[in-house]
Amino acid sequence: MQFNASLSEYFQQAVTRALRNQGVDTTEVVEFYLVRLLADFARTPPDEEALAIKMCEGLQALPGPRAQKLRQVGDTSLFVSGFFPDSLNRSMVDVDYYIGMGEIAYGHLSRMLRPKAGALPDVFLELSDKFERFVRVLSEVSQDGDARASSSVSVLRLYEKYLKTGSRSVLEKLRRRGLLVERGTVH
Repeated sequence: MQFNASLSEYFQQAVTRALRNQGVDTTEVVEFYLVRLLADFARTPPDEEALAIKMCEGLQALPGPRAQKLRQVGDTSLFVSGFFPDSLNRSMVDVDYYIGMGEIAYGHLSRMLRPKAGALPDVFLELSDKFERFVRVLSEVSQDGDARASSSVSVLRLYEKYLKTGSRSVLEKLRRRGLLVERGTVH
C-alpha cells in the first residue's frame, strides 16, 4: 500500500475489490458488516471453543445470549473458512463443516430477529443465503490478489506479533504496509 490507512479502511478497500472481482452483489450494510468482521478479528482472533458447542449453547440459550452465540458461530465460521481454510486440513472437521455451521447460525439469527424489523435480520439472511460466496470474497481478501499490496494474512500475522512483542522492527513493517500503529491500536 502506498498510503496510510486504518485497519477498517484497509479492509474496506480489500472487501470492495474482492466483491467486485468475485461478482458478488450485496448491500452496503453487508459490505460494512464484512469489513467490521475482519477488523474485529484482526484485533481479537477467534476463540478455540468448538463451533458445535457454541451452536448448541446458542440454540438453548435465552434470546439475548442466543443471538450473541449464533452471531459468534456465523462470524467465526465465515472468518475461518475464508481466511484460514488450510488450518482445517489438520483438524477433524473441514471447510464444508464451517460453511454449513455459518449458514445455519446466520439463518437462525435472521429468523430470530425478523419480528423486530430493521436492517440486521436482512444482513443475517443475506449472509446465510450467500455464505459460500462471502467465503470466496474473504479468501480473496486473505490472498490479496493485488501484487502491489501485501497479503492481508501477513498483515494480520504481523499485527498479532506486534501486539504480543511490541517489536520495533515489526512496527516498521506494518508502517511500510500502510498501517499507522500505536501500542494497542491501529489507525
